[in-house]
Amino acid sequence: MKYIFGAFLGLSLLQAIAGEIRVKKMVKDGELERSFILQTNLQEKVVIDCQSFIQGLRIGEYENAFFYMMDPNECESLQGRIRGSLRKLQQHCIDVDQDIRADYACQ
Repeated sequence: MKYIFGAFLGLSLLQAIAGEIRVKKMVKDGELERSFILQTNLQEKVVIDCQSFIQGLRIGEYENAFFYMMDPNECESLQGRIRGSLRKLQQHCIDVDQDIRADYACQ
């Protein structure tokens, strides 16, 4: 049963990663200044963390989490573009597959 649940979770995460993440809201992650929890169209927790040792976009939690690693400049730039879209009251889309391919204000 545990393996079936793990396979199902992995398959659903793979489907989520193979598409588009629509960011609706960005909230500070506790006391961290450059880490934000993103409210998205995914059921999994999505965090953009530009402060920790491993920086980038994290989908999911614990051992089932999937990471898109970024260098500090890429990470902060993505945070800025997300913030800009949300200020204009638009969702921000992140197009993902094996890596982050593009991001833009959603239509």
